[in-house]
Amino acid sequence: MTVRGVIFDMGGTLLHYSPPGQDWEAMEKLGAQGVYYYLKALDYELPPEEDALEEAWPVARDMWQSINEDDVSRIKLGYQVTELARRWGVTDLEPEQLEALAEAYMKGIQTIVSPLEGAVETLEALRERNLRIGLISNTLWEGRYKSALVDTETYFLNCHRYIESNPVRAGMAPHEAAYPWSSHAHYAMGEPNPLITEHAVYVALGATSEERRNAYRELFRKSLSAEALDYIRKATQSGAALGGEPFLQRLSSELGRSVRVPPRGRPVSEAADSRVSRKLF
Repeated sequence: MTVRGVIFDMGGTLLHYSPPGQDWEAMEKLGAQGVYYYLKALDYELPPEEDALEEAWPVARDMWQSINEDDVSRIKLGYQVTELARRWGVTDLEPEQLEALAEAYMKGIQTIVSPLEGAVETLEALRERNLRIGLISNTLWEGRYKSALVDTETYFLNCHRYIESNPVRAGMAPHEAAYPWSSHAHYAMGEPNPLITEHAVYVALGATSEERRNAYRELFRKSLSAEALDYIRKATQSGAALGGEPFLQRLSSELGRSVRVPPRGRPVSEAADSRVSRKLF
């Protein structure tokens, strides 16, 4: 028998959860706290923080108790943050705001998650052997982890623009650098961040740090087009690749399958599809 991949249960196998007080209720309050702070930043009138966070555990508990083996549709983070907000009197959130709130929830929980000893080395060894890795978890991720292969240069930088402008589009921050978990303050303003390794595409923006920062800020003077935003979102949701025609063709050939955004309705011809990828950026 040939082993082609390995599936891990994340909790207890790869990751260690250490919530304050060592219980699930405390962990839910950490996530809810992130949701609370960002709704406050949007100037919503909310209950006092202590009272609001008391709703975190009932929301999670009720959600899990309401499901059965035939219906797991409610085990989603989007549902959880929507219900939290509803209990705090907020019912008019846009999809992008819900996405940002879900991210804030997970940021809170991630502060008490750490890899178990040897987990990183194990994953690296499996990758070196070209084995596929699958992860399962009963935590409340909204579907699968969303990702897309990205070509360099224009596509890479436009993905930076898309990610760093998300909090601004969602009304979570007045500008990109104001979002506390964004890399924008480093790339555009020069704020030190030991977690960031500058990509070669960014380094190529200028001969000096000042030139690179100026060029990077210039990218944000004009917003991405609605068409480009839609293309990035669809690629991320579907696991498609973002890049020029040679990049897409090479990946398709190597993988033996299409890496393009799946068309809706009637199939799109290869020629038309390539024209779209060139036009967007």
